[in-house]
Amino acid sequence: MAVTRSRVAIAAAGGLLMLATGVGTAEAGSAAPEASRFARQAESAQLTRAQTTALQSEVNGYLKGMGGTQVALNKIDLDGRGEVLVALPGEARPRDFASGDGTRVVADPCLAPGVSGNFCAYKESGFEGTRITMWQCGTRYYVSTWGRGGSWINDQTRGLESRRARMYNPNGTLIYRTPVPYSSDSTGDWQPVRSVIPCG
Repeated sequence: MAVTRSRVAIAAAGGLLMLATGVGTAEAGSAAPEASRFARQAESAQLTRAQTTALQSEVNGYLKGMGGTQVALNKIDLDGRGEVLVALPGEARPRDFASGDGTRVVADPCLAPGVSGNFCAYKESGFEGTRITMWQCGTRYYVSTWGRGGSWINDQTRGLESRRARMYNPNGTLIYRTPVPYSSDSTGDWQPVRSVIPCG
């Protein structure tokens, strides 16, 4: 069972992982199974204490800024509207902790053949780093923690004007509209962008 909007902080210490939970909508007792599962994922992937702590710190930042539910060590479900997959610091792509031993990268729908129906935003250039996958039209997704650099792929329904993603500055002013799908930018800049609406 997922812990809705939990702030789970996991840190390895002597082979044990300690759990600290913040305010959430689930009962405190239900946090323990999730923490145990995330701890097993970190252990299976042979992450160091520093890696585990850094990864969870980033996940906590996305939970605070975007909401959603942490469903794996590095994965946040944005209430069925999309997902965030956090890459370990220094790694090009997020790992798949949910369905393996955490040593393989997770599949990227926007880089796969065919039309995924998603808008994918990447923290780093070249479609690398932490990825936010967005698929619900009319929903605002926040990328306020990213800063300079980055990239994106608009892999929604081909040729539709309504599938042009819109990017907004901190004041909520529209500053960029992507071309119709398929389109991409491997060397974008998230510095002026605070939010994205993938489609209208």
